[in-house]
Amino acid sequence: MTKLLFPLLFLTHFSSAAEVAVSWPVDVNRPWTGPEIWANPAEDWVVRSGRAENTFPGGNRNLAVLTAELTKEAEPFTIRCRIDQVSPVSPMPGFAGIQVGITAGSGDFREAAILGAGMFAGVKSDGTLFIHKQDCAGKKVPMPLRSVTLDLKGEPAADSTYKLVLSAMDSSGQLLETMTAPVHASWLTGLVAFATSTQPIPDADVTAPKPPEGAPASAQTRGGSLRVAFDRLLIAGNKVAHHPERAFGPILWVTQAPSNDGSVRLLVQAAPFARTEKHDVSLEIDGRAYQSVALEPASRTARFVVRRQNLTVQHTYAVRLGDCTFKGTIRPIPGGRPVTVAALSCNDATGFPHNLLVGNVASQKPDLIAFLGDQIYEGVGGYGHVVDQALNDRAVVSYLRKYAMHGWIWREVLRELPSVTIPDDHDVFHGNLWGNGGKKADVSKGYATSAQDSGGYKMSPDFVNVVHLTQTGNLPIPADPNPCDNQISVYFTQWQYGPLDMAIVADRQFKSAPRDLLPDAKIENGWPRNPVCYTEPPADVPEAEMLGNRQETFLRRWASKPDSETPVRLVLSQTPWAAPQTLPAAVRSDSDVPSMKNLKPGEYPPDDEPKPDFDTNGWPQGKRALALGLVRKAGALHVTGDQHLGSTGQYGLKAFRDGPWWVSTPATANLWPRRWMPATKGANARPGDPRETGDFTDGFGNRITIAAVANPYDIDREPARLYDRAVGYCILTCDPSSGRVTIANWPYWAAPGNPDPDNRPYPGWPITINPRTGERF
Repeated sequence: MTKLLFPLLFLTHFSSAAEVAVSWPVDVNRPWTGPEIWANPAEDWVVRSGRAENTFPGGNRNLAVLTAELTKEAEPFTIRCRIDQVSPVSPMPGFAGIQVGITAGSGDFREAAILGAGMFAGVKSDGTLFIHKQDCAGKKVPMPLRSVTLDLKGEPAADSTYKLVLSAMDSSGQLLETMTAPVHASWLTGLVAFATSTQPIPDADVTAPKPPEGAPASAQTRGGSLRVAFDRLLIAGNKVAHHPERAFGPILWVTQAPSNDGSVRLLVQAAPFARTEKHDVSLEIDGRAYQSVALEPASRTARFVVRRQNLTVQHTYAVRLGDCTFKGTIRPIPGGRPVTVAALSCNDATGFPHNLLVGNVASQKPDLIAFLGDQIYEGVGGYGHVVDQALNDRAVVSYLRKYAMHGWIWREVLRELPSVTIPDDHDVFHGNLWGNGGKKADVSKGYATSAQDSGGYKMSPDFVNVVHLTQTGNLPIPADPNPCDNQISVYFTQWQYGPLDMAIVADRQFKSAPRDLLPDAKIENGWPRNPVCYTEPPADVPEAEMLGNRQETFLRRWASKPDSETPVRLVLSQTPWAAPQTLPAAVRSDSDVPSMKNLKPGEYPPDDEPKPDFDTNGWPQGKRALALGLVRKAGALHVTGDQHLGSTGQYGLKAFRDGPWWVSTPATANLWPRRWMPATKGANARPGDPRETGDFTDGFGNRITIAAVANPYDIDREPARLYDRAVGYCILTCDPSSGRVTIANWPYWAAPGNPDPDNRPYPGWPITINPRTGERF
């Protein structure tokens, strides 16, 4: 095992003054910059030779310090760093230096570190010192930068202003140049980062008060030339507050899955060490050493299986990695009472870190939490994403950076709550995914829609396996653990927890791509361009797969073996096995959905109709019907996400209402606000229910009965970018004594204990059903 070396953090306190100094050991070479720093983006930084080095140029590449910030106090401060240029001298624009006063809308330091903005001070690529848009009129600093120390001092002045002094010194401490500029004090409060950028400094008058909307964002465009390395970071003075509790890592979070057989599976997610490093992670149960395992180098995870535990009582666990300890609780498995499941999906990070949502979900006191896909999107955390079908650890680090945001949101809930997480298309950097049993997508024309439509995976098997392991590694062993094509792992499995018997399946991984099987449909990005497909449902293809033979065999076996100890049965997958969405009659793809104007509650579009979106599992109809027949035989409720549209309904097979029920969760944060607003009123709706409920056929001709849907509306609640898109979460109350499940899709902002009207689920819920019989009560 190699020695676990973090950045060296030195803290000094003189009365109310704090001094935070960060440097790195010279014998470390890894992507992770340490627990005190969030690197933007992580895949563009590496620690080596005692420095944090920017490896790929672009706009606002920075090291945000999590554990120190400048307060509102009118006190002096000093911020210092040493800079070495690691790129050649170039006439291309750029700058390097210090960013201060980094804030974001929520006021949470996590959002500020990842998505926030502030003002800059430093040196431009031509050697000019600057304090934001104010340039030094004196001589220029010699380029390239070689062990140049930048020192930024702030002293309070009159009328809520600060006098900032920026100095540059060479390696001997000799002053190269200095400049002074006034700045309004409001620009200084917030986090501090050390940044290099190839993009212009954002326009802002920092001598005037910061506007209410905050500092302008910096461009993150890739490219340019300037790259630097930082070391000897210092943040000091009476204006500095130290927050050691904000450190993140090297243990980021832990997930757990206790089972009725007395086992507990735990998955430890660690920071992105180098793949070549070897670290051991140890586990204690109830204060006693249990096991030590090696950190898996690609996913940076450690898996533990604790066996033969009495899970009718509470246990504690402690996970150790080097000097870091992460503690949590294993709750008793519920017995003899209803069980509450929280389910969520689809987080595009608008509203990060979702403190209101997390609090509302926690207030429902769930026994288990399920994340049903799209825990990340490609744009989460900014800076784009890295795509490569060849093995490329930079792509993996890009994913791990984004997925760490999911863990940062939920880590305190997951510390003591069992969970299931399954990946969907965006988790593996796909807009749409037809996995074709693990085949490689055709990327000869690039990584966009043509590659997706070809079927298979755009990313490398190494990358896909990292996603599978980081998200599903706490689940029981797969029912058939053999990998699929290209050695891509599988995770479909059964998990029995208290009265719950859950079948967890992957309804994308084995699914056939429709483009080449239906050439007359002229499918692009999952949507047929042939207009005939919008008047006649696209044809079934008997040889097309949905779940694939192996998962069908698993479901068949599971369905035929009910267990009286686990009477409530659930099937968890990514997306509904139907297409519950509508668009205007003339529209033949969902590309305009993000820009469609939201209606007011009670309004309806004039001619919306169901559409054949092949991203849904309304196709292939034959294998869909087979799978639904197995779910019906099992007497199970189908629990899904993906559609960004909360819905509950009953599938029809040979007739309406003869199949199992489904619930699809609302999105956590909605990038694509789909809707179900058909112009034709549903048949056989319950008295008093809205027109969008009742019996319908979807765009593939499948029978569905809509019981409730949470459509996006303009509801005059800010931020509209989040709240007008029908966001929220699902709560299932599973009663083993009656076999009934009560389903409720809740708005993001709502929970039972909140003031009226924010104490109710979306209209149409709750809905109570018996999954075994299909009855609604």
